Amino acid sequence: MRNGNEAGDSGDGETFVDPRDEVIEEFLAGAPRADKWREYHDVLLARYRDAVSARDAADPDAPGFSELEKRVRELREQVRVLAEEEAVTRFVEDSVRASLTRPRPFVVPGDDEDDF
Repeated sequence: MRNGNEAGDSGDGETFVDPRDEVIEEFLAGAPRADKWREYHDVLLARYRDAVSARDAADPDAPGFSELEKRVRELREQVRVLAEEEAVTRFVEDSVRASLTRPRPFVVPGDDEDDF
């Protein structure tokens, strides 16, 4: 299943790129797409959950517990930031798509009301 962010195959071996995606890529100026931010988020979220499990299983009086606590806090913040980046980028992508597909008034050249 395509997510609309990939090149496609026209069936005859030719690859096509949605022109809207080209505009979005240009607008983002090399920054990752929302789907990529989601991938980063999911990977970091798994690491965060592992760190929480390790912290919860550790003895609070054991050496290194404070480092586990610090790591959990850092990962929680990083997960939050990645979720925010995804949301902002998704908004930008959706806005660009909406702008590109928004109906515009059709103007016929030379059909100006002042040209009587």
